[in-house]
Amino acid sequence: MSATFYPREDYPGDLFIITADNVHFVVHKRILLGQSNNNFRGYLVDPNTQSLSVPESSTLFNLILHVIYDFDPTIYKPDLSLISELLDALPLYGVDVIPAFSEGQHFFKITLDHALSSALKTYTLVCKHCLEALAVKCSQYLVSVPLHHLTNEHCISMGPVYLRRLVFLHLGRIERLKILLRPPPTGHPPSLLCDALDQRSRLEKPWRDATNEMCWDITADMPLSRLQGALGPLVEKSTCGECQMAIKERIRKLFVDWTMIKSTIQE
Repeated sequence: MSATFYPREDYPGDLFIITADNVHFVVHKRILLGQSNNNFRGYLVDPNTQSLSVPESSTLFNLILHVIYDFDPTIYKPDLSLISELLDALPLYGVDVIPAFSEGQHFFKITLDHALSSALKTYTLVCKHCLEALAVKCSQYLVSVPLHHLTNEHCISMGPVYLRRLVFLHLGRIERLKILLRPPPTGHPPSLLCDALDQRSRLEKPWRDATNEMCWDITADMPLSRLQGALGPLVEKSTCGECQMAIKERIRKLFVDWTMIKSTIQE
């Protein structure tokens, strides 16, 4: 007998369902039919039906009922494989997957949690089922995943639209960082110790050389530590205090601008 869907005196059920592994569920036909567009896989065409058997395991069918009843399944800790089975099974019972996997819903959070450890697999799964809100959220964890890690299976499963959006996320961030790196530090008023010509050699040329070299190794998830490691030494190399301040300010602005670049696929 199910630990969640069992006979209750306060809210008696009118339908017994037996799964492939012989676990019994007591449910309400009115609720099942209200969430299904095909008479619950055709099992409830006859309004007098009082019991039926389904081919799913109790573990999977339990989640199907949690979707229908809008119950929180967190305690069952469904893994990504089980969520994949659930997404395949729900349409068979005429249940729309979009509402249950929309932002703010139980299954949205559970699925998104898997992206922390299995970003590519989770993104591929939600894209396969056109779960837009989840795809956008999951994509933030893919910025650090090189595109060459995508297999043919990933690409086919997520489909051309979501694949294109993921590729554009990576390429767009890389190109944007190159643009952010381009302007050199702003010079200061010429002085006897550091005139305009000096500033070209102390600000513009070192910055240009450092950023040009960095552009060969830019990634979509370029960490601030790498930017600091490449540009920070320019401060110490300069012998002008005002130039040093200008470089520090330029690096600070670069950090701010880089952290503001969008890190998810475009909606």
